[in-house]
Amino acid sequence: MNDDPAPARREVVRIDQGGWISGPSLPQGTEPVPAGEVEPGDVLLLDDGTRAEVTDTAFGFYHFAAGHEHGVALGWRSGSSSGLLFRKAGDILLRVATEQ
Repeated sequence: MNDDPAPARREVVRIDQGGWISGPSLPQGTEPVPAGEVEPGDVLLLDDGTRAEVTDTAFGFYHFAAGHEHGVALGWRSGSSSGLLFRKAGDILLRVATEQ
């Protein structure tokens, strides 16, 4: 007779493809970064799935829903489209990880 409990089976953990297993997940190849740490040349994954290269940044006080607060304006370009994102410096964005 053996009083030892049955050996625990190791759980196989695989990459969550698309976030459907356990809810929201980060898209593969991205890393979270505060908006205040984004630099020109970084590539961001925007909310609609667009990959946009940051062309310039400007720190200042901008109008947000909660009022006039410190933030950052991020100029971006994607193909023939371009625009500005206004974010609080601590807001988390998704930066496409660079291959090294």
